[in-house]
Amino acid sequence: MIAALKIVFWYWWALAAVLLVFEMTLPGVVFGFLAVGAAAAGLVLLVVSDTPLEMQLVVFAVVSAASALVLRPVLRRLQAVRVGEGSLNARGDSMIGKVIVLDAPILAGRGRAKIGDGSWTVVGPDMVTGAKVRVVAVNGTELSVEPAP
Repeated sequence: MIAALKIVFWYWWALAAVLLVFEMTLPGVVFGFLAVGAAAAGLVLLVVSDTPLEMQLVVFAVVSAASALVLRPVLRRLQAVRVGEGSLNARGDSMIGKVIVLDAPILAGRGRAKIGDGSWTVVGPDMVTGAKVRVVAVNGTELSVEPAP
């Protein structure tokens, strides 16, 4: 006869820790929700030490699903790139729609504009230094511009 395994609350917390490590090392956010469920099951077992395994598994499943439903929208909002802020790899995209002043005239369709601490090549109709232009597109390191109203 095989003896029944006695589940102790810290087993659930150890599982939660392992799931958090998976969350940090693997893509996606599924393991984080499962870690919340495992931590909750461990907490229930800590409070009520004679909780049957079936009830522990129900708590694990229900809390994991509930945390996914509640926390997923919050995580999406936190991960969303805000328009205008840009990011390190798409800095130019945040400039679309901005009005800038030309640092050098646009001659034969090419000129320069200083934006922040950088200087960008601008492409557009010929204009004089100091003219205000609006960025309409980004092509690599070049900004396509048009006269700003």
